Amino acid sequence: MVKTLLSIFISVALLVSAAVFEHIFVSNEFEKFSAAVGALEEKVRENKATPADADTVKTLWDSEKKLLHIVIPHGDIAYIDYWLGEAAGCIEAGDFGDALSKIEVLVVICQQIPEQYSVSLENIF
Repeated sequence: MVKTLLSIFISVALLVSAAVFEHIFVSNEFEKFSAAVGALEEKVRENKATPADADTVKTLWDSEKKLLHIVIPHGDIAYIDYWLGEAAGCIEAGDFGDALSKIEVLVVICQQIPEQYSVSLENIF
């Protein structure tokens, strides 16, 4: 009986530890990416963004997503790839209005994905 209770306690402690680590890891990775997307958004708002700016954000995302594949489903990563590619194409074409709308979607995604991996009652149940 004691061994069973101890095993259950250890299992629960490991699961909680893994969930907390996942939350911290995802939040930290998206904090960096969100800052880069925010800087790109400001440049697009001022009509000063260049294709090199978009490529810098894409390069950062490519390095981040290699680590995020461990905890985030491929669909979420592909979704960000899609919107980032669309925004980069609009910037390259000089269509800053469309680029801004696509970057705003990226901003919302960067807020929502870390919330999906937070330790909260709504995510547990």
